[in-house]
Amino acid sequence: ETHQTAACKQWYQRRVRGKEGEVNLRKIDCASHDSKGVYCLQYDDEKIVSGLRDNTIKIWDLRTLKNTKTLTGHTGSVLCMQYNEDIIITGSSDASIRVWDVRTGEQVSMLIHHCDAVLHLRFQDGLMVSCSKDRTIAVWTMGNSPQSIVMKHALVGHRAAVNVVDFDKKYIVSASGDRTIKVWGTESCEFVRTLSGHTRGIACLQYHGNLVVSGSSDCTIKLWDVEVGVILRSLEGHDELVRCIRFDAHRIVSGAYDGRIKVWDLKAALDPRCSLNSICVRTISEHKGRVFRLQFDEFQIVSSSHDDTIVIFDFLSPHDYYSDFKCLHGGSPALISECSGLSRLDSANSLDSLDSTC
Repeated sequence: ETHQTAACKQWYQRRVRGKEGEVNLRKIDCASHDSKGVYCLQYDDEKIVSGLRDNTIKIWDLRTLKNTKTLTGHTGSVLCMQYNEDIIITGSSDASIRVWDVRTGEQVSMLIHHCDAVLHLRFQDGLMVSCSKDRTIAVWTMGNSPQSIVMKHALVGHRAAVNVVDFDKKYIVSASGDRTIKVWGTESCEFVRTLSGHTRGIACLQYHGNLVVSGSSDCTIKLWDVEVGVILRSLEGHDELVRCIRFDAHRIVSGAYDGRIKVWDLKAALDPRCSLNSICVRTISEHKGRVFRLQFDEFQIVSSSHDDTIVIFDFLSPHDYYSDFKCLHGGSPALISECSGLSRLDSANSLDSLDSTC
């Protein structure tokens, strides 16, 4: 185990040999004197972009794990973010949405609409959707420049903070502390249906195709058919609030306030003949605090936590990844980018305000 320490940054790398393969565990310590917690992150082949409780956005070199840039301007915790090749868009407890130049790190625009913390946002194909502790969802058109982002519609219907949104060309899907998931038409912005089944507030979800996967303060993960509005499967295994969830064509990965990350076989979860014991294929317990955010691809899982760390669970090869997680049912590994909307340029899960909204 190797340690390197610098101002506000410490990282180490550990090689872990499991019974079916070897992985690298790398960790970034994002500790600052002001506060504690890494609320959101996104990564690509070169960098990790993270939003912190100390009001900053920090960019890390994925190879060296060094902090290469720190963006300042928010006056509250950075709760959610997404970036592409040109811009980073962040939402904060200061109720603002800010747009940054991804190359220079300079703020190029600030959007004011929500009257309370911006808990989550997502953008693609010229559209952005944001949601807030103020119980509303805002739909924005993005135009050709950061200065041309304009609010188009406000969606109202939830009775508590709206914690997360996801969307495609057909539906906007939102989840709230009011225990419901609501579906809206993307073009019309009209309400379509409500999905009910969680017994406490919903903290996270992802939507793709006809499938919605959600995580809740009731400690369960639920799989839904968005068109019919029915629960396809309920997964149990976490001991506390399920804070973040992602899925691809093969697996679901969840993170919770119990500090654990769980990997679930998606195909088994959708098969009513499979028992719950066969669906959870691995549990990772590396964080010492609540897991706030995670993202994964065919090589690695990257997660952030209240313990002020970013952990990279890095598999040495696609073969090691699939054999270790026992999720491959034949054929070659499928890249996440093969599923539009399931790429690594996805939005980041939101705020640690769920105790007050559930």
